[in-house]
Amino acid sequence: MSPSPVTPVAMRPARDARYDWAAERTLLAWVRTGLAMMGFGFVVARFGAFLRVLGSAAPGVVPDAGHASASMVAGVLMVAFGMAANVVAVHRFLRNHRALSRGEPIDPSPGGPAALAIFAALLGAVLVLLLGGGLLPFRFDGCR
Repeated sequence: MSPSPVTPVAMRPARDARYDWAAERTLLAWVRTGLAMMGFGFVVARFGAFLRVLGSAAPGVVPDAGHASASMVAGVLMVAFGMAANVVAVHRFLRNHRALSRGEPIDPSPGGPAALAIFAALLGAVLVLLLGGGLLPFRFDGCR
């Protein structure tokens, strides 16, 4: 019995690491954005409390708790936005990493980034209304 000829198995081409690095850079950019929004949200939330304390110390000034609580809500929403950005980033990174590992094309669906961009725009509108309604959370009653 003669040995059967060995058919060479096609070598799988080496995976280009540049795609993995690009996916990782994208993940890190999303994480930076999320962290920046969380930090900014903390500042916005604390800024209302700072102005309330500043207003209570000034003579002839009546503090307005409505603006301070609106600042707190806007800040908490910004922190939630940052958290959502990080969750979406990890989800997209893992999905793209799996596709790259299998040799499949990456699906660059715009759903996550578009939803976060719309949410960020709505958050910006809330901040415009908050700041447009009066930057300082207190009103002056006839200071002389």
